[in-house]
Amino acid sequence: MIHLLDTGPLVSALAREELRFGSWAKDLLRHLPQPLYTCEAVLTEVAHFLGTPEPVLAAVADGLLVCPWDLCEHHARVRELVRKYADQPMDLADACLVAMSEKWWDCKVVTVDVTDFKVYRRRGRHAIPLLTPNAS
Repeated sequence: MIHLLDTGPLVSALAREELRFGSWAKDLLRHLPQPLYTCEAVLTEVAHFLGTPEPVLAAVADGLLVCPWDLCEHHARVRELVRKYADQPMDLADACLVAMSEKWWDCKVVTVDVTDFKVYRRRGRHAIPLLTPNAS
């Protein structure tokens, strides 16, 4: 199974200080099969929240994280999703993860953002399988 990582778990796992979901996220990253899939939008958000790109770049260099999906190739679908969920609001990272979940059907999105991801649907009507702190 492929695991698609959202911003929250990565920030929690890579932060120096202990965050709300830190122990859950760190444990999860140790036990999930690697590499873990994500997108550049998520990595950008993580670097911003951490205040430095260094831990993100180290995780990529170590092979923990890969970005096997190209926004430029899938921009039309991402734009459709952002417009569909404009009332949420859906950010770019979330839209990319939803589109990625449509490409890799046998996946789970690893997120702490349960409220929004419970609303999002892939291919219009299918719930996205989630791995969350309460479901681990």
